[in-house]
Amino acid sequence: MPRNPTHTLRQRLSDVDAQISHHESILQELKQQRSAILSELNLVTYPILTLPPEITAEIFKWCIDTGMRLRLSVAPLLLTRICRDWRALAFSTPALWDTISEIELGVHPGEEAAIERWFSRAGTRPLSLEIDCPESLGSACLESVILQHASQLQCLTLMTNPKVLRDFTTVQSFPILHNLMVACSDGDDNESHIQLFGIHGAPALRHLSLDNMLPSMTIMPWAQLTKLTLSALPLWECLNALRWATSLHEFRRQGTSEEEERSTSELSSVNHSSLISLAISIFGEDEDILPLLIPPRLQRFDLGGLFRRYRTYLDITIVPFLYRVSGTLRTFKVGMSPVVPVEWFHPLTQLATLELVCSRGLPSKSDLIRALDRRASPDFLPKLQSLVFSNCGSDQVDDELLDAFGSRCAATDAAHAKLESFSLIWPTFYDLESEGPNARLPLVNVLPLRALAGRGMRIHIGTRDQNSFY
Repeated sequence: MPRNPTHTLRQRLSDVDAQISHHESILQELKQQRSAILSELNLVTYPILTLPPEITAEIFKWCIDTGMRLRLSVAPLLLTRICRDWRALAFSTPALWDTISEIELGVHPGEEAAIERWFSRAGTRPLSLEIDCPESLGSACLESVILQHASQLQCLTLMTNPKVLRDFTTVQSFPILHNLMVACSDGDDNESHIQLFGIHGAPALRHLSLDNMLPSMTIMPWAQLTKLTLSALPLWECLNALRWATSLHEFRRQGTSEEEERSTSELSSVNHSSLISLAISIFGEDEDILPLLIPPRLQRFDLGGLFRRYRTYLDITIVPFLYRVSGTLRTFKVGMSPVVPVEWFHPLTQLATLELVCSRGLPSKSDLIRALDRRASPDFLPKLQSLVFSNCGSDQVDDELLDAFGSRCAATDAAHAKLESFSLIWPTFYDLESEGPNARLPLVNVLPLRALAGRGMRIHIGTRDQNSFY
């Protein structure tokens, strides 16, 4: 007798119900385990998430590199990818979004919109923009970006071709622009002037840097500038700029010019009464600005470049200049290598700070140390209060140096100051990388230096950014 078909179906249904019941019990057990795990997770506290938002936002600011790029792999965009709270906090912190560096127009689509979104998060903060515009792109895109943010730009760096700048539509006003750098990829023979803003369009502009861009072909409010950097420009162009910038406090000249130089006999000297800081990192027999510059109030002089090549010429150029400024010069930073003659320092009777950079072997090191020893040379650098060795070898600290320092640990009279601090600045890893594979950090025996610290001298050993003294 055949089996009832409903019996079979009911049996299958019963089996399915049994499996459902079994899996439901497993699911219920898993849910209980999940609930227990969540309870334990809720008890876990991440210290960083317990900080007040103001503190976290301040930490975020320290995550920002000087080169802010529109990339997800670096802050501040990286901070928006950690968690929902950090994303909201980063987007609501204007200080993270007021700077864009190293952006090249024409590389990616939607750049203008990305810049707009970025700066919109900065609110009313002053903006800083570094932008590279190739000649092939023309000036229209550059104009659009700059015009849109001109009212908030405080620092602006333009890297482009002179043709792009000549086609640039003059911006009527940069009301808060303070720093402007213009770097041209190459020169041109066009004799028309470059004008980026109206005659009174940048009332706050104080710092100007021109790289391969002739001052004589650039319309600028020269008289209101206080800091000027000129790179890869002929000597006569630098002298003209100094004449026009009558309120200048700081002047830096660097890089070499490919243009044919005029003879110095054809150039007239410049007497600049407001200049207090001068930095020169280029030298040649037809390039030297020092014989033509008279700064009666100069207080700081930074000197860098190659020395051995122009040894004879520099001896007869720098020493007379140092004599001219010896009555006012307070800080002298020498970055010339490999050696610097100790005779350079003899005129500097008012010098308070001396920094020697990359002086591996120093100015006939024993000559300098002997001169620093006040027992043997009481009138050598009599007002010296701070001595800095930057990126020097570990052999700079020895008994002879320590004895010389010991002789300056006390002021003998009003004409002879006490040496108050000594800094041995280690190179950073970036510096070591630039020096080659055999470069290494110096090894210094700090115990003798600590003895000097016990006599009241401040001793600093480490990188320049470390603000710590014994």
